[in-house]
Amino acid sequence: MILVTADRVALGQIGKAHGITGAFRVRPYADDLERFAGLKAVTISRGPKSVSAAVQWVRLAPGHVVMQTDALHSPEDVQVWLGGDIEIDANERVELPEGQFFHDQIVGLAVETVEGKKVGTVVRIIDGLANDVYVCQNGDAEYMIPAVDVFIKLIDLKGGRMIIDPIPGMLD
Repeated sequence: MILVTADRVALGQIGKAHGITGAFRVRPYADDLERFAGLKAVTISRGPKSVSAAVQWVRLAPGHVVMQTDALHSPEDVQVWLGGDIEIDANERVELPEGQFFHDQIVGLAVETVEGKKVGTVVRIIDGLANDVYVCQNGDAEYMIPAVDVFIKLIDLKGGRMIIDPIPGMLD
């Protein structure tokens, strides 16, 4: 799940160390790895802890990014932040094409069916190989909604809602 504050947006999750100098892998939350190439500064966060860091270098690899910052200097330093997020200032967010959304815009939306039945709220997003899956929760009930046009009929950010057209069994 992406952690978002009013000031920062998470770009990816910190993975294992890469070498002995404090470089580390980043699993991006979005498809655009090129976004990482121009980074000058990031915030490294995990839970309530965070640290600002200058980006020293970035290498793009298939499906992930390798990054070196001035804040981490050893594999042990990376281990402390493992599973945390790489964040940027919210005002540095890129513009997405129409119909595409950032995770933090989706999480928190109320979900209802095309018939108007309340389903719940999107609580997290699972990054999938073929497509993402929106996890919708209503009390103890949890529903997995594939993020594809056949099911997602409308995402209304201003109205704070998502309209879905579920197939039989999806909401059982």
